[in-house]
Amino acid sequence: MKRIVVCDTGPLLHLSEAGAVHLLAEMGNVYVPPLVAVEFKVNSQGWNLPHWVTEVGLDRHIREKAESWVQTNQVDGGEAEAIGLVLQIRANWLLTDDAKARQFAESLGLEVHGSVGVLLWNVATGHIDDKRTAHQLLNDLAKSSLWVSERVVNAARKAIDSLFD
Repeated sequence: MKRIVVCDTGPLLHLSEAGAVHLLAEMGNVYVPPLVAVEFKVNSQGWNLPHWVTEVGLDRHIREKAESWVQTNQVDGGEAEAIGLVLQIRANWLLTDDAKARQFAESLGLEVHGSVGVLLWNVATGHIDDKRTAHQLLNDLAKSSLWVSERVVNAARKAIDSLFD
């Protein structure tokens, strides 16, 4: 059975900028809520969602819950809808690059990964089978609009090296 993954705007955008959005498809069935689809189109200068990403609307009670998270400054709109969609469809993973959203989702017991984690998962599972390619994708990701610390990039480089040793 394929993993169910809900993606926030960040990983879609950053992996697209790095030429690596296809890595998301390897992780399972990818879903996004309506606001994430809109944010992606606006922030990517009009790119369309990949054909293998499914947009799913929120049930009324989940939408209301997401709105309350936004009103209480727990998370922003796209992140709130993505977290709500994880709960609604009982997804296995939430993908977000937003630290506040990650912390909030983890407090709800959700498993959360970011763009760098997507890359590392694809290396670990053999979907990226060349060390040089993995390092180039990491460099491209670090050059995208994703803010990632040098510490995280260095840790990811070491992880890539160890996965190929």
